[in-house]
Amino acid sequence: MLLKARKHMASSGLLALVLLIASMSAVAMACSTETVEVTREVQVEVTREVEVEVEKQVEVEVTREVEKEVVVEKEVEVVVEVTAEVEKEPVVFSDLNWTSSELQVRIARFIVEHGYGYPTDAVAGDTISLFEGLKNNDTDVTMEIWLPNQQEVWDAALESGVVVDVGKSLEDNWQGFVIPQYLKDENPGLVSVTDIPDYKDLFVTPDSNGKARFVDCIPGWACEVVNSEKFETYGLLDDVEPINPGSGAGLFADLEAAYGRGDAWIGYLWGPTKPSAELDLYILEEPPYSDECWESGKGCAYPTAEIKIAVHETLIERAPELVQFFRRWDFTAASHIETEAWMTENNETSDAAALYYLENFSDIWEQYVPDDVAARVHEALAEAG
Repeated sequence: MLLKARKHMASSGLLALVLLIASMSAVAMACSTETVEVTREVQVEVTREVEVEVEKQVEVEVTREVEKEVVVEKEVEVVVEVTAEVEKEPVVFSDLNWTSSELQVRIARFIVEHGYGYPTDAVAGDTISLFEGLKNNDTDVTMEIWLPNQQEVWDAALESGVVVDVGKSLEDNWQGFVIPQYLKDENPGLVSVTDIPDYKDLFVTPDSNGKARFVDCIPGWACEVVNSEKFETYGLLDDVEPINPGSGAGLFADLEAAYGRGDAWIGYLWGPTKPSAELDLYILEEPPYSDECWESGKGCAYPTAEIKIAVHETLIERAPELVQFFRRWDFTAASHIETEAWMTENNETSDAAALYYLENFSDIWEQYVPDDVAARVHEALAEAG
């Protein structure tokens, strides 16, 4: 019995040992399986995240930045090349032979040269020859086209398109036959042009061939042709002797000298001018203006004169900024008369008078130009002294 009991105990112990070992093996196997699963998850997740993020961020961002920089560099190069190739051709002015035009041409040339950077030139001449020059593009700009004196050729040139009206030059003006007011006061019956034959002896001089000495418009000006028609229509050819004063300045000097002596004087004049502003004058009456009268002998008063600036058609495309400058232009009567008076009183040239105008009437001409142009003109005036 004792032996059986020991055998039983041994068997039981052995069995317990076997069970213990089996349990431990199961635990060990369970632990080993769990470790392998964790290791696989970490390796897979880390590897995928690193590869995807690095490749996408580096390749896409670097490529886009480089492409943008190259495009900007090309645009800058094109702008520099175009600016460097710009050249400006000379602008040629019609230099008409009377004071207001001479002043306007020289003032405008100074601004065009020093403000806009265009070289300039001028062709001297009279109304008729220089209008042909403008049509033929011998000149680019005429600062004074007097209408209706030049109406017929003006209308034809506009219709052909070779000449372009860019606006007014001077304020509206008058023209006519004048005598000093003191002479009118002494001879109250001398009222109209048709009274001249009755008073012609007042104006006879040694060089007038027994006729009234009439100081006429300058040869080559359109008003000379108009006055010739007037003399014929009014029947004055036997009563007046037209005298050529040689120039606008000569006409003014002749009138001012006679006025200073208190002499009788009769002739053609227009305004605004220095003598018309300073002297007391009387305009002889004529029948009122009408188109019909004007077209059939000019036997009526001059209409109100309209003075235009004209350019050749090619300047519109070649120098549009200058065309805009001329469209804004306005040589006011007050500034014109003061400048002309300064020139006469100081015995100065029209070139010097143009500088006088630019220095003393900057509040006027600065309105015609952009600020940068005005600044360059002032710099040039300072250098000119």
